[in-house]
Amino acid sequence: MENKAVETFAAQVRAIPGGEHLDLCYSCGTCVSKCMIQDKVEPDFNPRRLLHMVMMGMREEAFKSPTTWMCSECDLCYTACPQEIHISSVIAAVKQLAIEAGYESPLETVEVNEDLCSGCAICVMVCPYEAPHLIEKEVNGVLDWFSEVDENKCMGCGHCVAACPSGAIARKGVANEDIVPQINIKKPKKKIPSLLVFVCDWCLRVVEDVEILESYPENVRVIHIPCTGRIDPQMALMALSSGIDGVLVCGCAPGECHYKRGNYVSSCKLNLLGKMMDKMELADGRVRFVQIGTQDRGRIRLEMDNMLETLALLKEVA
Repeated sequence: MENKAVETFAAQVRAIPGGEHLDLCYSCGTCVSKCMIQDKVEPDFNPRRLLHMVMMGMREEAFKSPTTWMCSECDLCYTACPQEIHISSVIAAVKQLAIEAGYESPLETVEVNEDLCSGCAICVMVCPYEAPHLIEKEVNGVLDWFSEVDENKCMGCGHCVAACPSGAIARKGVANEDIVPQINIKKPKKKIPSLLVFVCDWCLRVVEDVEILESYPENVRVIHIPCTGRIDPQMALMALSSGIDGVLVCGCAPGECHYKRGNYVSSCKLNLLGKMMDKMELADGRVRFVQIGTQDRGRIRLEMDNMLETLALLKEVA
């Protein structure tokens, strides 16, 4: 006799576009080995286990699973899956059902200060998850537009925080007031260059890479960010104007961004900054953007050493 609960839950997932891939999975576990969330953030993150829950009718367990809420749809697992399953689409289907059932995301999300929000909708355009949307509200008898964020869609990448021209959006830990004070390096000896490094934690796959960052002396300051899409070019200019010799931004390799397109967004912004600096005759390699793949173990040291060598030569010329 068939278990009706199993049939119902699995059928509901299959009925949502993307959920039909559920039946293609044969539990090889390749997706688990490819994803960095389990290693870096949440040991219980396991797409294979979540799909088992769906097939077994474990509705409540699936809705509470960190896998349901923490998948950022980067699709690194898709490129590795021998069945070519868009596993993130299946997870998204489970998440949709969880939201409909009244469950809420446990993730840290952004907040909008309506006193600063101008309703420009830039956040709506830049968000890779369609979390922000505009709403019309009456304030002091006047109708106006404001941004509102769907917390169940927001992944906390910070793209909207960097893009907001009025500073109306913030996320704990990566707001401007959290990052700007870190753009400060104790002045080293005259001949030693100072370097500010913005690094996306998702591009560093192994503990050894993190330890490399911590091994540099005080003339190197490292600021950890959730995604290079959080970078505001003004931060690089602020660093240079404060006397820091160079800025290195380290992001994910093409096609490997944890937040879908953050590396592309930051690349565009820093390219524009480079063109602006070129017009000002300042484009001498002081600001650099590098993309590090998940298999490029140890490359972070090479990039930082190369940058320091470039800055040392510039100091000699000066």
